[in-house]
Amino acid sequence: MGRKQGKEKKKINWFLAVIAVLSLLKLLMIQGLVIYPLVWAGCDDSLMKTWALNMIEEKWTGPFTCYIFTKEVGFSFYLAVIHRLHLPYITATCLLYIFASLVMLYAVSHIVKKKWVLCLIYAVTLFHPVMTAVQTGQRVYRNGFATALTLLLFGSLLTFYFEIAEKSFFRNCIWAVLTAGSLGFLWETKSDTIWVKPFTITVLLVAAFVLVKKRKELKLQLFPRMGLLILPFLGIQCCSMVVNYLNMQAYGSTGIAYYGPAMSILTGIETEESIKNVSLSRKTFQKLCTLSPTLATTQKKVEKLMTKYDKYDTYPGDGNVEDGWIGWALIRGFYRSGYYRDCQTASAFYQKVYEELSAAVEAGEIKLANKSFWDSYHLATADDRKELLATIGQVWNYVASHQKLFSDLCVIQEEDMMGSQSFELVTGNHAYYGKVSADYRCVGWIAYPHYNRTKLKVYIEDGKGNKIKKIKFTRSRDVKRLYHKIRGTEMCRFNEQWDYHGEGTFYVTAYQGRKRIARSRIQPEGFMENWGEACIGNIDGFYSKKDLQGNHASAERAVARCNFVFYLYRGMGSFLAWTGVGAYVVFTIFAVREWIRRTYDSLNAWLVVTGIGLSLLVLFAGIAVTHLENCPSISYMYLSAAYPLFNLAAMLSIIKCMESIYQRAQFFHKGGRDGF
Repeated sequence: MGRKQGKEKKKINWFLAVIAVLSLLKLLMIQGLVIYPLVWAGCDDSLMKTWALNMIEEKWTGPFTCYIFTKEVGFSFYLAVIHRLHLPYITATCLLYIFASLVMLYAVSHIVKKKWVLCLIYAVTLFHPVMTAVQTGQRVYRNGFATALTLLLFGSLLTFYFEIAEKSFFRNCIWAVLTAGSLGFLWETKSDTIWVKPFTITVLLVAAFVLVKKRKELKLQLFPRMGLLILPFLGIQCCSMVVNYLNMQAYGSTGIAYYGPAMSILTGIETEESIKNVSLSRKTFQKLCTLSPTLATTQKKVEKLMTKYDKYDTYPGDGNVEDGWIGWALIRGFYRSGYYRDCQTASAFYQKVYEELSAAVEAGEIKLANKSFWDSYHLATADDRKELLATIGQVWNYVASHQKLFSDLCVIQEEDMMGSQSFELVTGNHAYYGKVSADYRCVGWIAYPHYNRTKLKVYIEDGKGNKIKKIKFTRSRDVKRLYHKIRGTEMCRFNEQWDYHGEGTFYVTAYQGRKRIARSRIQPEGFMENWGEACIGNIDGFYSKKDLQGNHASAERAVARCNFVFYLYRGMGSFLAWTGVGAYVVFTIFAVREWIRRTYDSLNAWLVVTGIGLSLLVLFAGIAVTHLENCPSISYMYLSAAYPLFNLAAMLSIIKCMESIYQRAQFFHKGGRDGF
């Protein structure tokens, strides 16, 4: 008995050592990896970063703009938390993904018992290149974070199911809370999280069935455990309630009234022209402006933005904006027209637009398009359904082949440096800069509300008071929109560079005549706006050539390591996927034969693989519909959460299929006749 326990202990020690080494290798692999700061992505990366900086300053998501209520705040909150904890973004997300992979591994251990097989599953899940790829791991955006959360949700939910009737109530509480937290946080991070709901509901219903079946064994513990099954969806409610409360405190509302109805009319007009993926053409918008005086006040701004967003379309240059971008063109145009001063002003604007266009509909001047449920989901005709199925297959092949999951240096050129340092500050990670001409460069804005700016001379000075360069100010419409009540904000931006021998401390110093009226130290802290009573300003970037070049070697090595792993996955991706499909079919046949004989040893494994597969099918169908009805969407950025689950389902299918074949072979070897 003692020898048996000793062998088991050695197995566990060996297993834990391998898991620890793999986790450490993953952390070492990403050391030096640089971020990809998309400073121009005003409604994506830059928005999340700006919200995070405001949260760090305890200002919630900051001043009211057209982007408030348009996206979920979960990722920005995550950035703010890891900044407070002094954890670099890439490392923190890697640690979260390691934890999620461990939770999933523990869940899988309920159906896979061999330790070396578990090590293989953990390694394939852990090193997946989607977590280090440009658009998911290196971008400061929500896709990599959401991938880790999704894996954590699936792992904790499956463990909750496996242990709901077997382990202690306290242990069940831990898994229920972890499931609720990951689901709630994921819900407030990505708007397409609805694809995980069918899987979650199904698992919880099956868990309830298991509890009812074992009610005699559980006795008084039945109802408390039943109550735990409600917790995952309470996680969504709790997270939503917290966000709504904070929005109410900051903006006096949890949303903009009439926004939805007004946008539905704007993008739902029946027209003679039929342009694929374009719900509101420029011609139709111009017509609506003649029918809505309120909308007409925004026409110039909106059409200017239509021209800007047109270049992102499938057919750039046609003057129209596809559905994936038209919403942003509209709300930014409304914002620039002055209708987003506060929540109440925006609500009043949308109400007037809705009422004026509704009156035009009633008068017969325009007609709303009659789009059915089947039209919306590309199911109206046989050709539509055939195209949808073909597109789902295209999505499947895209994920299976592991396309474009490479890491890169993401070189930032000198002309694109503005704003990148604020990404470095909030993340704690370096970006990769190209050649820089001057020793130092400073980009930002500064205003002197109590003085006439034309009578001031503003200089870059060193610590000894030597004037290095006179600052030239340029127009600053973005600052004026945020600080429209503050004098001087219409002409306060600057972008200066200078050479200086040695290292030094630099200041922005303003003089009125010979009198110095303000002196502010230049430091790379973009969220430090309050510079004293005499001035207000913000540093968007302060760069030293020496510092910019310091991380190049480590970044190049990190990218080489990550891309070596990427090429391995790309090479095995399609083979693993198709082998998994074949193995699943064989495994299902074996499982059905077992169930006919009333043995259910493989039931849980089959349910897990089938559940993950059907969940991915829901996600693939959603991506396919969006791709066909709105804008091109087959991208690993949108499909990021699918990759580790896709590989996991394939590996489990292969493993369980091989186990079934081995068991049948053993049965025949021992003289069995009805093994198949």
